[in-house]
Amino acid sequence: MIARANTTDLNEVLALLEEVDLPKEGVAEHFGEFFVAREGGKLIGCVGQERYGDVALLRSLAVSPGSQRSGLGQALTTRLLDEARASGVREFVLLTTTARDFFARHFGFTETERSPFNEAFANSPEWCLPRCSSAACLRLKCGE
Repeated sequence: MIARANTTDLNEVLALLEEVDLPKEGVAEHFGEFFVAREGGKLIGCVGQERYGDVALLRSLAVSPGSQRSGLGQALTTRLLDEARASGVREFVLLTTTARDFFARHFGFTETERSPFNEAFANSPEWCLPRCSSAACLRLKCGE
């Protein structure tokens, strides 16, 4: 059900992000770091990361409205975190306006200041979006 995204998934992922009102900027540039979930051939979820050395910006966790509250968001995030850790990511950061409690409860993310990450994510399309400037910033260090 969950697999690494391939280029043929891009348009469906962009449509899902638009449907759930998440930013699409930078998705194509980092699409090699995305996972997708399908049910009956239909794309129903995605998650990705923008990796900068051993720090990653977790982004674009989206589940289609009809599949929300099914555990799919948690499964997608777990898959991404596990594979990223195995490939050397030591810290994850994310921006959210709606899912602070979800990431804290299920994965142990804690709220933090943005400024320590401004340099690491200076080239991130999502990090630099005006609409993301007021989002809560959360972090998770590997091993915590």
